[in-house]
Amino acid sequence: MVEIEKQRKKILKEWQNKILESYPTQPVTEITGYVEDCTTKIFDKLVEVYNGGEYAGVEEPIDDLMRFLAVDGKLSPGESISILFYIKKLINSSFPDIDKKKWQEITEIVDNFGFIAFNRYSACREDIFRLKLKEKDRDLEIAGKMIEYTARFYERKMAKK
Repeated sequence: MVEIEKQRKKILKEWQNKILESYPTQPVTEITGYVEDCTTKIFDKLVEVYNGGEYAGVEEPIDDLMRFLAVDGKLSPGESISILFYIKKLINSSFPDIDKKKWQEITEIVDNFGFIAFNRYSACREDIFRLKLKEKDRDLEIAGKMIEYTARFYERKMAKK
């Protein structure tokens, strides 16, 4: 059995750095803490499932990570999802001589996480779209009220002449 936990700190740090690499400077503590929390929970669940545990409970940290990535305007949807799959590259580089069967087990787990991530990312983008649409509707409503107010103002002004 590959003891993924032995490389936990290294893998997590590299994964977090990959997620935050698009920032020109070190992000604020709240952002790095959020990313650390998401990745740690996902990694811990990966280890748990690999050791015979259940998938239950992985949805929340994946959802949190996808929400974070969904609002990053610099990343395409594919790039955002690929960040989850990046963990496979890190595990493979940490364990270059991994047994094929064990690698397939890890790959299957991460791929299943990827299916969850894709659904969550898509839902997040839909939510963002709905919010933008709602904002546009509100802008149109405000513009309509401004036009109405301006028209009444000029009507009163013309009536006084």
